Amino acid sequence: MTEPKKKSRKGLRAVAVVGVLGIAGFVLLQTTASGSPNASPTPKPSATTPKPQPPDATQPTTPGESKDEKTIDRLPYPGDPEAEAAYVADEDRRLVEVRTVDSLARWSKTSLNSPYRIATGSAYTLVLTPRREVYTIKDLLGLAPQTFIRQPDGGYLLSEHVVIQNGATLNLASSGGLTLRLASDDKGFVSIVNYGGVLNVQGVNGRPVRISSWNRDTDGPDTLTNDGRAYIRSLGGQVRFRYAELSDLGFWSGRTGGLSLTGTDRPNSGSLDKLGETMRVGKRAAKERQAEKDAGKGKTTSTTDGLNGAGKNSLSQVLPAGKLPLPEVDIADPEYSYVSALIQNTTIKRNAFGLFAASANGLDIRDSHFDDSLVDGIVMHRYVTNAVIDSSTADGNAGDGFVLSRATTGIVLSEIEASRNHRNGLTMSGLPLADGPSATGSSLGSYGNNTVSNSKLIDNARYGVEVIGGTNIGVNANDLQGNDMGVVVRGGAEDVSVVGNRVTEPIRQGIAIRDGVTKSVVTGNIISGGNTSVYLRDSAATVQRNTMSDADSHAISLVGSVSQTKVTENTISGRGPSAIDTKRAADVNMHRWKNDEDNWHDTTPFVVTLKRFLQPLTAMWIFLAALLIFTAARGSRRIRQVVHPYADKRPVTDGRTLPAGTVPVAGDNNNHLGAR
Repeated sequence: MTEPKKKSRKGLRAVAVVGVLGIAGFVLLQTTASGSPNASPTPKPSATTPKPQPPDATQPTTPGESKDEKTIDRLPYPGDPEAEAAYVADEDRRLVEVRTVDSLARWSKTSLNSPYRIATGSAYTLVLTPRREVYTIKDLLGLAPQTFIRQPDGGYLLSEHVVIQNGATLNLASSGGLTLRLASDDKGFVSIVNYGGVLNVQGVNGRPVRISSWNRDTDGPDTLTNDGRAYIRSLGGQVRFRYAELSDLGFWSGRTGGLSLTGTDRPNSGSLDKLGETMRVGKRAAKERQAEKDAGKGKTTSTTDGLNGAGKNSLSQVLPAGKLPLPEVDIADPEYSYVSALIQNTTIKRNAFGLFAASANGLDIRDSHFDDSLVDGIVMHRYVTNAVIDSSTADGNAGDGFVLSRATTGIVLSEIEASRNHRNGLTMSGLPLADGPSATGSSLGSYGNNTVSNSKLIDNARYGVEVIGGTNIGVNANDLQGNDMGVVVRGGAEDVSVVGNRVTEPIRQGIAIRDGVTKSVVTGNIISGGNTSVYLRDSAATVQRNTMSDADSHAISLVGSVSQTKVTENTISGRGPSAIDTKRAADVNMHRWKNDEDNWHDTTPFVVTLKRFLQPLTAMWIFLAALLIFTAARGSRRIRQVVHPYADKRPVTDGRTLPAGTVPVAGDNNNHLGAR
């Protein structure tokens, strides 16, 4: 075999080997990558399955949440849930009993103008009845000489419940400071409940009013909740706390959680009657009014109309057609009332709930602190409207620092600080109260119109700010440092603005918009550190004019359906597989996107780059191109080597004669050619 043929066969074998190895490597890459073109790894689920938690209104969940959630829940509650729930029910029955006694007294026309006492369970309840003068410490000493006692250190020990009726005002104040201890131990606990009246707790700067639970056996605060614990509550009415310190109060539920401000949303039939009477129309109504006028002058009522006043109640329910006016809110009957409160320069620590509010209107909370609660710092639970929380902190709580639960609207949080909470710094939920027909017939509408601005949310175990559902939500000009994630918006929220925030060193994502969020804006934010600066999944948002730096995976990640999302005019720097990751986006539209990615350093591994390049169709065309080039090269080599077509027919010699001496002789040792 000639030398050129051997070389050509070796070349063919080399090409074949390279082709086979290339195809095998490509198949191996595809199988190891499980067919996914993603450049970034997917977090693996935890090996341990978290125990199911009881439903909690402050932590609503939505489908798909488990894809990105860590198991970070509040710290375990230290008490006895079963026993404490029974104590909560006992407290509800006690307050119903107090209310029933008052109602029976009014129906029987029994005079209860002076304060009185009711035996309720293991403790008495002192009821402060309406009067013009306020009730003071001096009055309590006279009304309860055996259960309200001055102690050697100048403080006071209260060992029976106190209820403040509508029209009564209890003033716990002293210019020199005041210490009030509420008995709370294995013998029982007491409470102060404002039932539509006014509770005023007033200290001065440097000499606050101190109120705490008190264990009479240990002569110290009650740190256990398993047998109940003293608390303060307001059902309707007005509450004012200035320069006060509340500590170690409350147990288990929001309404017995420490400092609780609750109203109710039940309609007051008496107010409706009054409204109806003022709107009676027609001849019959005119006769009724004339009869009332005559009765007022001492004349006998005419009976020619056949009513004798009997039709008054029925006609009072008849209203004219058209827009129905709202019933008057009667503070005299807290069955239909909202509590309002002013809390200023107040410190609340180690309560079950720092502050729990429901059905409240006009809360004003300023320069106050809500720390180390067993559950959450501040909870706005239901129907809280027109509230302001300003220059206040929530630090080290076992759950969230601040919670705006469902059905809260018009809440403004400004210059707050939530740090080192075991869950979120701030949770804002605008989810509907029901997702379909329900026993209570709740509305399916979302809630919102809440904002947080100029605030600090630092080193919380889960999120700095979490927005769950709702509409018209603002997260603006806040400083978020060191949280697991900075801002998370999810649950179908709509019209959310995340503007002008500084997010520093999140553990995972700086700002996450996911799970059905629409009409949202993420702009003017400065995000540094974390795995991903901005993460969007199955949502629509405008991500514009943000500055993102030092992410170690992607600056922006788009996942799922994001066709309505626009990402433009962002300044991006950092290191990672890609600046803008769109590999997992199903229908991304990058038309007219312009972002500054010049300072992004691509650290994609060679294997990942090769995997991206070696798609099946690409590999096939490369192989065909290589084969074509090789064939062309081999053909060109043959063309250069011109061979005579009859080379094999050439004669052995050229016909020339040789001298005799030149012909080799057989057997000659010097003959190297041999005889022919």
